[in-house]
Amino acid sequence: MKLQSIKIEKLFGLFDYNIDLNNEEDLTVLTGPNGYGKTTILNIIYNLFNQRFFYFQKLNFDLISLSFEQNRRIDVTKKKGKDKQTVQIINNQQQIISLSQTVETTDIHLDLYINNTRKDTFVYNFELENKLAQELQNFLPIQRLASDLWIDNRTGKQITVNEFLNENSAQLSEHIITLIKKQSGNQSSQILQILSETSVYLIKEQRLLKQIVDNRNVNSNSLFINTIEEYAKELKDLIEQKQLEAYRITQELESSFPKRLIECKEFLSESDFKSRFADLTEKQKLLKTFGIATAIQDVTEYNDKTKNVLTVYLGDSEKKVRVYDELLNKIELFVNILNEKKFAFKAIVIDGSQGFYFQLNNGQRLKLTDLSSGEQQEVVLQYELLFKTNPNTLILIDEPEISLHVMWQKTFIQDLQRIGKMKQISFLISTHAPQIINDRWDLTRDLFNLANEN
Repeated sequence: MKLQSIKIEKLFGLFDYNIDLNNEEDLTVLTGPNGYGKTTILNIIYNLFNQRFFYFQKLNFDLISLSFEQNRRIDVTKKKGKDKQTVQIINNQQQIISLSQTVETTDIHLDLYINNTRKDTFVYNFELENKLAQELQNFLPIQRLASDLWIDNRTGKQITVNEFLNENSAQLSEHIITLIKKQSGNQSSQILQILSETSVYLIKEQRLLKQIVDNRNVNSNSLFINTIEEYAKELKDLIEQKQLEAYRITQELESSFPKRLIECKEFLSESDFKSRFADLTEKQKLLKTFGIATAIQDVTEYNDKTKNVLTVYLGDSEKKVRVYDELLNKIELFVNILNEKKFAFKAIVIDGSQGFYFQLNNGQRLKLTDLSSGEQQEVVLQYELLFKTNPNTLILIDEPEISLHVMWQKTFIQDLQRIGKMKQISFLISTHAPQIINDRWDLTRDLFNLANEN
């Protein structure tokens, strides 16, 4: 279900926004001064659709209202929950001292309205939070010390449930969604269903390093790896998966080739064969250029004696390479966009055994981490958009201009539109850079202006 607008009342206790998304071009640009909440708005959308409701307990707001197609609306509000008893454990000169206190809790209410009539309510509260923490023990090394006090065995740190969820949010997304659905009890699922129907992917400001955490290893520390190297390995794996799939199809076709040849009764015309064979040859050449091994074969002349063999052969060959169609389209656009940037004295090379690498104009191969930060930002961003997102997804991009050359910034929206058209995805981006917007100010929603209008 497509998101049409987001309304926020008293964000940070200050700002009222009513932001209509540009669904005609599937691209909206948030602008505004620092401190007006551009990044926070992206996080609000990401955390809500990924059902990470604990995010909203610390966020300062009065109302968040999301409007969808078919006159549907989800309102998010905060209300005072039941008081809870917390325990603080202090080691005072090797003596354990427990201090108990009563604190207020915050419930997150989600209300579904259809044609302005409330149809469903979902509540995320302290009880559901506790159930989540208990379930999370199954895959994270945490132990419960008291009603709302846990210890993270990886760090020895004592934390509350809410602190734990927020600090580990990057590793919990899929688990949180599954557990919230499991623990929601007899609450209606209409709201969760609507949120699940909309896929949202966030590309953060910090993109060049990825944090890897071994959740089960108590003694392990967070490990940071270079994103660009990780993505090269991912592309290598994607190519290998397609090669394996093509091999299985080849085995199946070869085993039945004699039977299908004998039974073949419908033949291609000579013109159809030549046209389709030319298309096949071009695709095979492109795959070979990208280091994806496929055989390019010469065929005999098409005539009455050979038409049955060539008809079956061509159909089989098309099936073998059709496996690569989606991947090939992504790779081709990936390479074209990066080559259009004219990286200084270097170009990208797709290689089935390495995924991708860069080489200088003199043929010298570079380490991926030898690229400048701006070049790495461009590669990582385009890779995420093309290879790590699914169709019909809302893509949130925070400050895409970071480290990018001004000329690259000016073509950014055009690049998004090319990718969006191919993948059927939409975008909401936040930026400070007028070069990103270029001549498309019609796509912008300025938070300074919206705040003053309200």
